[in-house]
Amino acid sequence: MADVILLSTADWDHPLWTNKQHLAVSLAEAGHRVVYVDSLGIRAARPGQADRRRILRRLRRSLQPLRRVRQGIWVLSPLVWPGRTSGIGGRLNRWSLNLALFWADWWLDLRTPLLWSFNPNTRLYLKLGRFQATIYHCVDRIQAQPGMPSEALDQAERDLCRVVNAVFTTAPQLQQQLAPLNPGTHLFGNVADAQHFGTALSGSLQRPRDMPAAVGPCLIFIGAIDRYKLDLAMFEALIAATPQWTYVLIGPVGETDPGTDVSSLASHPNVHLLGPKPYAELPAYLAAADVALLPLQLNDYTRHMNPMKFFEYLAAGCPVVATAIPSLLEQADVANLCPPQAGAFQEAIAAVLRGDGPSLAQRLARAEQFTYARRTASMLQCLSRHGLLAPDPSPPQAMPYHRVRRLLRPGWIAAQLGLVPVQVLQRLGLHQRSGRLLDALLRRWPCSIPWLSVRASQAFAKAEHDKGRQLIERIWQLDGEAELLHQLLFRRGSRPGDRGDQLAMFDALAASRVLPLHFAGYCRVVRTYRAIDQKDPLMLRRCCDALSQVLAALENDPDTYRCLKPNRENRAKLLISAHLTRLRGLMALGDHAGLNQAAVQLEHCAQRYDPFAIDRTTATRMTRNIMRCLAIAAVMAWHAGDSQRLDQVVAQVERLRAASYADRFDPIAQRTQEDHRAFADWMLERLQACRWSGEQVAAKPDAAAFVEPVLLVYFPVLRLDRAEKAWRFLTPLSGQAAA
Repeated sequence: MADVILLSTADWDHPLWTNKQHLAVSLAEAGHRVVYVDSLGIRAARPGQADRRRILRRLRRSLQPLRRVRQGIWVLSPLVWPGRTSGIGGRLNRWSLNLALFWADWWLDLRTPLLWSFNPNTRLYLKLGRFQATIYHCVDRIQAQPGMPSEALDQAERDLCRVVNAVFTTAPQLQQQLAPLNPGTHLFGNVADAQHFGTALSGSLQRPRDMPAAVGPCLIFIGAIDRYKLDLAMFEALIAATPQWTYVLIGPVGETDPGTDVSSLASHPNVHLLGPKPYAELPAYLAAADVALLPLQLNDYTRHMNPMKFFEYLAAGCPVVATAIPSLLEQADVANLCPPQAGAFQEAIAAVLRGDGPSLAQRLARAEQFTYARRTASMLQCLSRHGLLAPDPSPPQAMPYHRVRRLLRPGWIAAQLGLVPVQVLQRLGLHQRSGRLLDALLRRWPCSIPWLSVRASQAFAKAEHDKGRQLIERIWQLDGEAELLHQLLFRRGSRPGDRGDQLAMFDALAASRVLPLHFAGYCRVVRTYRAIDQKDPLMLRRCCDALSQVLAALENDPDTYRCLKPNRENRAKLLISAHLTRLRGLMALGDHAGLNQAAVQLEHCAQRYDPFAIDRTTATRMTRNIMRCLAIAAVMAWHAGDSQRLDQVVAQVERLRAASYADRFDPIAQRTQEDHRAFADWMLERLQACRWSGEQVAAKPDAAAFVEPVLLVYFPVLRLDRAEKAWRFLTPLSGQAAA
């Protein structure tokens, strides 16, 4: 189960619960731990009683830094300067939030949590790389609310969407707006607590005392009463035209839009403004009503909203008459939707009162489909498909996401002190004694990560590779991290011994059945390159066979091609790396039949690969490797004398090269040390020059045309001075019939 930090835009104890509180509850009910962070204040404070009360309440809450409100839910209320994201105020807010999260981490022992944020300014407050995954949940267009810094929020939201792992939206218009910024953008519409509001039909609820005794039909609205979203002029015209109907309005007035004036509404004798009510009491009010209303405007805000209260009305069994905003159009079969006109609303309400329209069974059936439990389960399944939940296999523990906290632990400090005599013995050249001392310490304290790491390093240095692997597996099982293995894989200077020793080491590591796929897979990749360097054909053959197994596992998993994890944890990146490494291994073996078969498999993989469906940083950095793979595929198509196949390979190169120039990749391409776009340009230019018409066999180019593409496979830039390396590969192909 995951730990989740939920960065909200509403305080936990707000009387009108929104997506944020309900999501926290549904995550906790699913077994996850949730740290709910109260609103950080998107807009600046306004003069008036409402904001003063809110500030005073926050000051009181800040004295209780972490409070448990439900099973599995803790609330943080960091002291913040509302509306400040830059300057002194912004720095104070970042410091306050990070201090509060540090305290929560210390108290709860958080394990690489998910960050689930509703705040578009999230990136201005937190470093996102420290979390297991980051999700931006966009529930409405906050920028369109009165008093909001719309331009700043627009920019912050765009920046946030580009860097988070996934984006969830509640309305189709929001999805359309944000999808170009992130491939992990999904639509999960609003829902309701069907069980809670379903009690309105139980017949056991007492009529609220302040509910007016309606002579005629009773029409109800529940929610914030603000002029920027409610069509108050239309609503008043409707009220004036229907004095025989009783109207009940429940909710705060002008909370978001202080300029809201309801005095004209209140002047009508058939209108009753009851103010906000506790969430627990709302079903009783709905049980006493005949029709539930959503008299919304049609504007920029409402076109991007999906009102939660619509589904609450359905769950309570109430017939619904609502403005036909875009997000509700697909619900037209269970509600009466109409334009924001008094006459249209009056006619729709009259039809409902006559008994026309959807039945109670239809409304309840639809409400049952739109519940928090269902939606949260779907969201978590989506995150799992993208590889964003905890790694598989999941270790019993995972490293605290605050590394500072680990360094302050007494056990960690004691472990570092215990390493002092071990390091002294090593410096004196007494390696055997050093190892025996560590073994003795580990027998007494077998779960010390620092000691296990040092002992694993000693084992590898002494060529005790199986023991080193077992120690790294132990570290992974205890900690959910394998920092030593990461260094061995991706930092060549940290590898002990010569190439032969390293080959034996990675051979042992590749045999692990405990380490997760991305570690085990890259162990096989590095092992293959060491076998190429050693010119060991038997080992190289075994390495290529092992990579074939990795490729089969990745290809058979449909989630590989939509993985949103970054860089080396990305399954699509491992897939391409494994393809390239196997091709290089088969080139070194001179296995042209196997190489041709592997090239065909690579071509199918390239057709399935969509750079817009994975993490954008990873997609950018993968450009070189997939181009190199396709260059080898082009050579094998030429070797087979198949011009059509070569055309298909070049078409894939053209597609991927064009994709690399998409706007969404601009920030990444500008920050990388290597010019991936230029590499794609070079490769495309050279492969296009190798094409020929199938009818003109004599026009088939000779091996010289492929020298430069092959050199780009071997080297990051063209090395014409090393052309003999390309010729050693091409010469046997040019004089040999296709297999």
